[in-house]
Amino acid sequence: MTGNRGATPPADLPAAAPPGPLVLKVGGSVSRENVAALDVVVALHDAGHGLVVVHGGGPLVGEWAGRLGLETRFVRGLRVTDEATRDVALAVLGGLANGRIVASLLARGVPAIGLTGLDGGMLRAEREDRDLGLVGRVSLVDSAVLDLLVEEGRVPVVAPAALGTDDGEILNVNADAAAGAIAASLGARLLVFVTDVPGVRSKDGRVIPALDVDRAKALVDDGTIEGGMLPKVEACLVAARSGTRAAIVAASATDAVERLLRGDRVGTVFEAA
Repeated sequence: MTGNRGATPPADLPAAAPPGPLVLKVGGSVSRENVAALDVVVALHDAGHGLVVVHGGGPLVGEWAGRLGLETRFVRGLRVTDEATRDVALAVLGGLANGRIVASLLARGVPAIGLTGLDGGMLRAEREDRDLGLVGRVSLVDSAVLDLLVEEGRVPVVAPAALGTDDGEILNVNADAAAGAIAASLGARLLVFVTDVPGVRSKDGRVIPALDVDRAKALVDDGTIEGGMLPKVEACLVAARSGTRAAIVAASATDAVERLLRGDRVGTVFEAA
């Protein structure tokens, strides 16, 4: 599902699609972990890899929502979003968080371009469910803008937001889910969540080196995978089903992505079956 073929559902990408760029999901803060994640982006760009960066920024949204007296609630790891919270999320993620990341990368010689999922109609979404309010589930991806920028040697930096498929209303979308859908659309070589944890942990605290759909579902059902890890795992499985290798790794493992490109298992790697 590339931009050249138009917008099609993420899950419809054939596994035999030619390899595309690398997609990295990073946080949207200025924490030590996120600075390390941007170090990874810089190193991969300097090594000549085509890149797309997708970022979140949930804590920053929470901080600004609190300043404005807005209540923050989560259901299944997703932020419950009324109209005021949606507007704060769009301003913080598409403005402050995106601008900080782009500025940091530009200062280090990476030709970053800031975007949101609204630009070029990149992300379309359906309402997740009534309990979550203005939260969307990505259903269509048009990756044409991303394809063009990557071909020109630019590094798109995408903040999560989407147009509703029914009425064109702006919806808040989970950044992890957006990264998975974008990776599937691009036929990415690799999707990597660069995080503050080394991977998915079992109940005894050990990192699980590999997961497929059935094993991941079992770990969700028994409560091992919960909270903010849920959308990351679901996004990795979406990408894996499309033929993209996906992994969750720690930002502190600076060579993790290069090792994954060599076929090594680092962090938790997701397989289609």
